[in-house]
Amino acid sequence: MRALAEFIMRGRPQACLVALVGVIVPLIGPASVGLVTLRKGSFEGALVALWATLPFFVSYFAGQSSPFLAVMSIIALVNMLLVANVLRATASWSVALVADVVVAVGLAIVAGVVFQNDLSLLMSDLTEIFATASQQMEQEFVLPPPSSILAWVAWMTALSALLGLVVARWWQALLFNPGGFQDEFQGIRLEAKVGVGCLLLVILGFTVLGDFQFWLQLASIPLIVCGLSILHYTVKVKKAGGHWLVLIYLGLMLGPVMSGLLVALGAIDSVLNLRARLVSETQD
Repeated sequence: MRALAEFIMRGRPQACLVALVGVIVPLIGPASVGLVTLRKGSFEGALVALWATLPFFVSYFAGQSSPFLAVMSIIALVNMLLVANVLRATASWSVALVADVVVAVGLAIVAGVVFQNDLSLLMSDLTEIFATASQQMEQEFVLPPPSSILAWVAWMTALSALLGLVVARWWQALLFNPGGFQDEFQGIRLEAKVGVGCLLLVILGFTVLGDFQFWLQLASIPLIVCGLSILHYTVKVKKAGGHWLVLIYLGLMLGPVMSGLLVALGAIDSVLNLRARLVSETQD
């Protein structure tokens, strides 16, 4: 991966080439946009992002069956560009995490309004898919309403930008600050007001009825990242084996229980600053 990062940083043509071809490989395209933006600024990042979006523009205007899918890919790259600029300007992961969710929600809503006809076409395609699945499985599958589909778009947009930004920051550290990304990631922590606010939104998401549940639960993303951060820090300080992190990530992928624990841990850390307590315990 270091070799790829070095190739991207050789110049604009190389970065644009990787971004263009990288859309085939998950995260490579967004991470290329993120790396160039973090290192060279918004203008260079925007140029690379334009090349990364080129296949999706071609797909959209070529009249594919579901052009809204191309729109989703484009707004994910736009979110990547914007969030990378936020991290570059503020040098704060907590700000970037909140911006990631807010921008993803905004872009999903705008896409739903501006590309309403394309969204309707996608809904029509999904209706046929759900009807076929219901017949084959002999079980009724209910298609979510458009607002829930847009919430799913916001989730995919936010997660794509987050993962791309993590890879981009890791690449940047490999090239210019070896080992720096580990310390940076392990120090991610939300301010108390932000952490508690995110937690309240998540809890509200589980209590309200209707389509707002999925939207409100987007606030869990910053808390989950902060929960992972404090666990990484704990494993390092306690000198525990790396297998604990493997188990944590497996639990995160396999079910919602680990996600809920990470949300709670991220919120608690925002209020109590668990790292300071761990340091005190270690010194004692």
